[in-house]
Amino acid sequence: MRIVALWAFLALLTGCQQQNREELVLWHAYRGAEATALTSAVRRFEASADGVKVRLVSVPYDAFANKLSVAIPRGNGPDVFIYAHDRIGDWAARGLLEPLGLWANESLIDQFFLQTVESLVYEDALYGLPLAFKTLALFYDKTLVDVAPRTTAEMVAQAKAIRAADASRWGLAYPLDSLYFHAPWLHGFGGQVYSKGDEPALAAAPAVRSVAFTRRLVHEEKIIPEEVTSALVTSLFRDRKLAFVVNGPWFRGELEGHDKWAVAPLPIVSETGIPARPFLGVEGVLLSAQSLRKADGYALMRFLTRTDEAKTRLSSGGQLVANQAAYVKGAGDAFTEAFRQQVEQAVPLSNRPHMRRIWTPAQDALSQAIMHGVPPAEALQEAVRLIKRGD
Repeated sequence: MRIVALWAFLALLTGCQQQNREELVLWHAYRGAEATALTSAVRRFEASADGVKVRLVSVPYDAFANKLSVAIPRGNGPDVFIYAHDRIGDWAARGLLEPLGLWANESLIDQFFLQTVESLVYEDALYGLPLAFKTLALFYDKTLVDVAPRTTAEMVAQAKAIRAADASRWGLAYPLDSLYFHAPWLHGFGGQVYSKGDEPALAAAPAVRSVAFTRRLVHEEKIIPEEVTSALVTSLFRDRKLAFVVNGPWFRGELEGHDKWAVAPLPIVSETGIPARPFLGVEGVLLSAQSLRKADGYALMRFLTRTDEAKTRLSSGGQLVANQAAYVKGAGDAFTEAFRQQVEQAVPLSNRPHMRRIWTPAQDALSQAIMHGVPPAEALQEAVRLIKRGD
């Protein structure tokens, strides 16, 4: 009885702490221009809201997920927070997130790229509104390539011609043992991470073909270096020694001093006719199930994702926003337009808790198959065995 009474007292105390809040609490991990843009948006929300105040709390990204998982059940977490969508399955299963079915309607959802909304759905419930996205595209050196390739056959031909003219130059580079960076070819060959539920599909025939394709580019076509690191990719590209790079919008920040580059959507896989489809990561704004000011919290979420606010974040914060209407003529540059096109051919990264089992076995399999000569089918079968075992 004493334990029950203690828990009741703590629950009452927690409720009092939340009820006594005079402001909404918003957690985020933004820095620099993104943080400045968020602060300005929140102040505009306060000016438009009826006496609602918001306290912004910056939390380091590396500590964010764990801190949130502990804070919300104790009643001292945020009302609203911004985070990548990949943990939604965990948090929804634990009852930490408020589903938005009571608020979100079709006209609201239609404002966003469909793939960004799908990323925030778990077990048929929507758990957030999309703010921004990240995905991969094809960077290329304009001093080596006149026009971005439409197909992988064109890309390989261009890369081989560049290598033939100067053996110190390479055709293509990206982290070969990363499932995140291999995903465009996996999906482009018709493969997928899961076949149904939590059943891994990494050893299926399309996945095997995708790995064989990459190995051919390294060992037969010889357009990709055998040992690739992120530092090497940046160095080669900045030194005009690399034609193509598969990378995300963050790569732009590493290209200071290189003014002859461009970015385009990834090519169509020639063998299948399917576009290379990278993973899609989405930053969502989410509502705590423990918040006692859910209506105000949702109003803040809705304000931050409005078209006018998205346009501002696109222009001043440098974010690739999820609101489709923000991409009007003149709102962005060629860089932004390339990623806007790419998002429509991206595959939402699974937000299921099981996904965390995938990365290490997949990395080992890609390394063994591409760099160490293990047959792709054998390496991928071993990865699936380890995934199912939970290693």
